[in-house]
Amino acid sequence: MSELHIEFPMIIKLAVAMLAGFFLGLEREIQRKAAGVRTITLICMSSALFSMLSIHFGGMQSGDRIASNILTGVGFIGAGVIFRGGFTIDGITTAAVIWISAAIGMAIGIGKYDLAAFAVFFTLFTLWGFSYAERFISSNRERQYYAIQYSENTLSPEAIDALFRSFSLKALAISTTKSTEKETGRIVYEGKYELTGSTAHLKAMNDALLAHRDVIRFEVEPAK
Repeated sequence: MSELHIEFPMIIKLAVAMLAGFFLGLEREIQRKAAGVRTITLICMSSALFSMLSIHFGGMQSGDRIASNILTGVGFIGAGVIFRGGFTIDGITTAAVIWISAAIGMAIGIGKYDLAAFAVFFTLFTLWGFSYAERFISSNRERQYYAIQYSENTLSPEAIDALFRSFSLKALAISTTKSTEKETGRIVYEGKYELTGSTAHLKAMNDALLAHRDVIRFEVEPAK
């Protein structure tokens, strides 16, 4: 096994990987996601370093084995930033950024600077540019999850459905549960729904639920 001598091109590759990881991580940091500047930068740098080491010790012939091991390790990190909320699953985009930052680091590690530069550009364009398209679509066809509690004596599932229709919202019933309050003996329903409609109609729906005297409580969570 040949001895490793640190060469100037290796340092340049690490510096470029650090810069690429910084730009990708900065976008996630601005969005206040779980993996930010430090995490993405370290992933990109480590992928570049592993790629350089694989070439040094094993030649280009062993690159596929190192690449597969890098992706396996990155997969565990990506899984760690995905979590389930009350209704939705969050962190998938961040996991995808972690995945591609590792690929960019590998490209830098084997000296494919032009490919890495284009990958960084396309990744940032996807994260920034496509978000405007998502917001435009959401403003006209936004999805939100609702959990609504109401008393059996004053409301019914049919009345809730009629309320949705009055605001031109498309409703998908996810589940309905029934319970009895220990203190009062009152029977309470909790319905969970996926509602789709314009932002204005959903906001009006929220105001109506707040003002509705027969609604005990409700929670809203945007779809991811």
